[in-house]
Amino acid sequence: MVVGRPTVYDVAERAGVSIATVSFAFRRPDKVRTETRDMVLRVARELGYVPSGSARNLARGRTGVLGLHLFDLLVESAPPVETGLTSGAAPERPTPPGLTDLAELDLDVDLIAWDADEDVRRSAPRTFPLYVDEIQRGFVLECKRAGTAVLLSTGGLGASEIADTAGQVDGLAILPGPTVTASLGSVSSTLPVAVLSSPLGEAHHVLADNAGGERMLVDHFVEVHGVSTFGWIDAPAGFDTDERRAAFFDAVASHPGARAEIIDTVELERAPAFPGLSSRARESTLPEAVLCATDQIALAALDVLHARGIVVPRDVRLAGFDGIQAAGMSSPPLTTVRQPMELMGRIAAHLLLTDPGDGSARRSVRVEVGLRVGGSCGCPVSP
Repeated sequence: MVVGRPTVYDVAERAGVSIATVSFAFRRPDKVRTETRDMVLRVARELGYVPSGSARNLARGRTGVLGLHLFDLLVESAPPVETGLTSGAAPERPTPPGLTDLAELDLDVDLIAWDADEDVRRSAPRTFPLYVDEIQRGFVLECKRAGTAVLLSTGGLGASEIADTAGQVDGLAILPGPTVTASLGSVSSTLPVAVLSSPLGEAHHVLADNAGGERMLVDHFVEVHGVSTFGWIDAPAGFDTDERRAAFFDAVASHPGARAEIIDTVELERAPAFPGLSSRARESTLPEAVLCATDQIALAALDVLHARGIVVPRDVRLAGFDGIQAAGMSSPPLTTVRQPMELMGRIAAHLLLTDPGDGSARRSVRVEVGLRVGGSCGCPVSP
């Protein structure tokens, strides 16, 4: 009697053959006599044995799996925005509740109740799909086309967390995080690595045309709307936002008479504060247009402006960058630059799938972006 999950050894013992014969019966049936193969397959069915694809791959020195390390970019809920309003004004948004604790649910009832309000919060476009979600979708789609499994890992920022994932896969795609450089050094020497939105490390790189996109935005505001004074709301240092900031100031400087300034630097992972934007709104000294490093920052800035009674685009024009779904669903819809995030995820997977594994074919790929005009810049929006 077989106890636990049946193994190749159990099948071989019951059928009276070697484990090599069992293996050949599944993956090289032409090498086994028909009656022997039929007997092995019958015994395997009786025992409930399923051959391990991972074991076969490991025998060839491969796992048949690609990894995608997301760091801690998944957003459980939209963070509350500090509007900078004084007491007596409209209250700030409360922090949304956390995820339902499944340990508190009775899983033995006929139907599991669910919290409709929580479901609305979790599926709201302000939290999903974001950049990381679309990258993941593209990566998984390309792996599915190739018949390759995907191992997802999240949360860890250090070299040990990435190394744990790297030890289980044939190639690893990584979204950038604070310690990506140190992490890459210990991983890219042992397997193919693709880094998204960063040129760091000895790896493949998949990048967006941040500079070209920012120039599109500035040119649109100047040439279509006659804007000459710009404000910039920044994000903490990162490759994408650094490129966008530099391109923004270069683009503004290329237009005679136009000028630009940084208004705020915002961290969206915690309750984002906009002291500069709030002060300028209160003092009625806003520039003609405010451009933001990301769509998420622009949407939070829109909340701050609305809370201050500032109407976009009547009182100030606004734009973001990324083209997330929520940008088209705000009021007014956000003018932004769309980067093809699903395509970037697919390219990362393709680079890993086609990598010879000897470090000789590392590539850097930069994808085109496109201007998406919404009502926040002052352009008319179709109903």
